[in-house]
Amino acid sequence: MGARPVAEDGMYVKTKDIAGHAVFYLCIAEQGGEGGRSWKSVEYSLCLGETLDLSSSRWLEILRASAEFRHIPLEKVLETLEKYVAARGLSAEILAGLRAAVHDTRQKSHRGPRSERRSQEDERATALRVLGLLPGSSEEEIESAFRKAARRHHPDVGGDPAKFRAIVDARNFLLGRDPRLPETV
Repeated sequence: MGARPVAEDGMYVKTKDIAGHAVFYLCIAEQGGEGGRSWKSVEYSLCLGETLDLSSSRWLEILRASAEFRHIPLEKVLETLEKYVAARGLSAEILAGLRAAVHDTRQKSHRGPRSERRSQEDERATALRVLGLLPGSSEEEIESAFRKAARRHHPDVGGDPAKFRAIVDARNFLLGRDPRLPETV
């Protein structure tokens, strides 16, 4: 794989040559285990395809489909890709779709609490689906489903790290352990 990290925040772009075609990946490096003090590091990668010249809807579709990347602000993704494009001497116009997606989501974020409530309901439904649960599941049922899924998909037993991360995120969200939610007193 080519390209060294371009962003200092752990997010970067790299390419891989597959059958003579360059494929772009958006990556996040994360220090693993023991509160980030472990020697292990994990890289989460999201395949963007053979071009960065995507429509705004395609950018949103790709980023929202990934448990690791869906919660990263589009502005951060755009900043990382702009650094990559500039460092490689590519045309800044290839990121027009991503810029449009950032612009569109900024406008949608000003709609108010109703759309925010709907997106939290959608996220709850997605989290339940990831764990294979029905609406109204108890905390015990959530924990039980989490443990079963975690045993099957843990990377230490050959599971998919992205699937495992999605399972952990779903459990945390459903049990109110999600750091994106405001603290309640």
